[in-house]
Amino acid sequence: MKKALPLVVFVLLSYCSALAQSAQEKQVLAAIDTWKNALIAKNESALKGILAEELSYGHSSGLMETKADFMNAVMSGKTVYETMEMPDMKVNIVGNTAIVRHKMIADVIDGGNRMKTNLGVLQIWTRKGNGWQLLARQAFKL
Repeated sequence: MKKALPLVVFVLLSYCSALAQSAQEKQVLAAIDTWKNALIAKNESALKGILAEELSYGHSSGLMETKADFMNAVMSGKTVYETMEMPDMKVNIVGNTAIVRHKMIADVIDGGNRMKTNLGVLQIWTRKGNGWQLLARQAFKL
């Protein structure tokens, strides 16, 4: 019986850890959904809240934007996200950081040019207080 006790403790701790990870992943997925909906709706206050001040937003073209640059492009209508799907999403939580990889299929109008994107994306989210904020994003052509 004494030999089984460490195994039982290990299994219980692993189970509790998996539940906590699952809850954190759900929070990150909810933040991603908030970001996506705010982007499509051009909801300025929601975008401001979900984007970290230190945001580094990389496009597949090589363009790099700060939070101010990205907000300006979206709110001015220079870049319009009409639809967005993000299949094959994988979330990995490391402390207060979430590493998210996914594909992005979207209908976008950029500088007046309509396009259908098919991209790979890496997002880095950071926990700020009780929520998650997008810290970095880099897209690449598939």
